Order: sequence, then C-alpha cells, then structure tokens
Amino acid sequence: MIEWAKLVAQGRAKAFGVPWSDEELKAVHQLNIPAIYVREGILTLEDYEKALKAGSVEVKTKEEVMKEAKEEGVEVTPDAPKEVVAELVKKVKTRKVKK
Repeated sequence: MIEWAKLVAQGRAKAFGVPWSDEELKAVHQLNIPAIYVREGILTLEDYEKALKAGSVEVKTKEEVMKEAKEEGVEVTPDAPKEVVAELVKKVKTRKVKK
C-alpha cells in the first residue's frame, strides 16, 4: 500500500494521491526547488528566486500550521500531514475574505 502522507511529507508526491507531473519532477529533482514552492506553481529557478525575494511562499512548521488550524476552527488530528492542514486553513481563510 502506498503511504501518501509519507511521500508528501518527504516531497516525493505533490499531494495525497497526486504524483508530481513531469515538469514538477524536474523542478524538484533537477532544479532542486523545494517541494513547498513547486506545490505553489513555482517551476523555474527564475520564479523561485523571485518568490524568495518577495517572500511569497510561507514556510511554516507543522506546529505552526496546527496552531493556525485550531485558531481557524479547522479540526484535524496530529496524524494529518502538514501540507493537508495548511491547505485546509488556506481554504477557510479564503472563504472568510470572500464574505
């Protein structure tokens, strides 16, 4: 059985049940762009450098993401992968902004 949570946490998959595309694989493995940036659509070294300068991608610890989820009322267990929790929090915040 495939351990998607482990693969995502290690940057070896894009998301639970979603493998990297060929272009994303190149960005992660050949260009050495961190997975968190590639998940945000950054696929070139030029875009990666721009993102670093702009601070457009937040890198948080699992503890920070879990705390934020609790503050936003998102119920998750400690077993949930950081990336999944971060995406859920992002969706809740986006809904609040649209209201």
